[in-house]
Amino acid sequence: MSGSGFHLATDVLIIGGGMAGAWAAIGARRAGASVVLVEKGWLGTSGVTATAGPGHWWVAPDDRPEAIARRLAQSGGLNDPGWMARILQTTWESLPTLADVYAFPRDDQGLPRYRALRGPEYMRALRRRLEGIGVTIIDHAAAQELLRHSDGSIGGSAGTRLPGHAPWRIEAGAVVLATGGTAFRSRLLGSWNNTGDGYLMAAEAGAQLSGMEFTAVYCVAPARTTMTRSMSFAFATYHDEAGQVLPIGGPDITRPLAQALMRGRVFADLARTPADIRAHVPTISPNFLLPFRRWGIDPYRQKFEVTLHGEGTIRGIGCQSASKRPPRSAPKSDPFGARLSRPVAA
Repeated sequence: MSGSGFHLATDVLIIGGGMAGAWAAIGARRAGASVVLVEKGWLGTSGVTATAGPGHWWVAPDDRPEAIARRLAQSGGLNDPGWMARILQTTWESLPTLADVYAFPRDDQGLPRYRALRGPEYMRALRRRLEGIGVTIIDHAAAQELLRHSDGSIGGSAGTRLPGHAPWRIEAGAVVLATGGTAFRSRLLGSWNNTGDGYLMAAEAGAQLSGMEFTAVYCVAPARTTMTRSMSFAFATYHDEAGQVLPIGGPDITRPLAQALMRGRVFADLARTPADIRAHVPTISPNFLLPFRRWGIDPYRQKFEVTLHGEGTIRGIGCQSASKRPPRSAPKSDPFGARLSRPVAA
């Protein structure tokens, strides 16, 4: 398909080739659907997961009630506990199925560890899985619009593909938007292609977006960097400019850290990090230590300045396909509407 336009038809079209898009394609294919996935970058290197790593909510069945209760408390009761339980169960069942394409690290008992996975290897494993089960992956194919039937329902997507910006069109029985959030100006690691294009296409098609008022997510990072691998900060101690320890800790540090930053510069050290975690960081998050090495700082012994980087709307967004908005008018002779009327090379 490289260098020329194309026109395809499929049961399910996935737009977006990050972790969410890859798993959506796996689910649809295992359900028996034919699946095409388009990605404006290259599935395996594009997106936040490839750069910053995956963050799975991996909780054993006996511990789930407590985990769900904590999340409900953090959200002010706005989360759906039934939905969270489904996510936990799906993660529990799905991750081990990658064992033949991803070498999960092992604990002291030789059991696989499903936390703190390395992003590049993980995304390459997902690509191998997709290729192995027959998902059609089309890289460097930017979706630009959703295609709609004359009754307003969505019937596919169209866009262009590099090199040459060749036009493409894919008709589909179902379309999944998995394009990431709007975080490309946030300095979040790996977010520069999260431009919100999927939200825009959905809104243009009349979708109703929900939860956007609850997505002011920030993460701690060393100042003057985009290194937002934040796992190690669970063991951080925070200090003000005078060296006094700040009362910042617990499961949610964002609010107290933001308040401290409004009063002045904040510094942290990672001296409380257990020895076994320190030993695993170069393997789990090899890029996390790079800024400190450039600065000649040992974060386990010395203080370093920290800040908060906004994650934009990269998390917590719902998109409902149903809409009360009337569909755009379309010619009666074209079952896919005016947005499918332009010629596309075969």
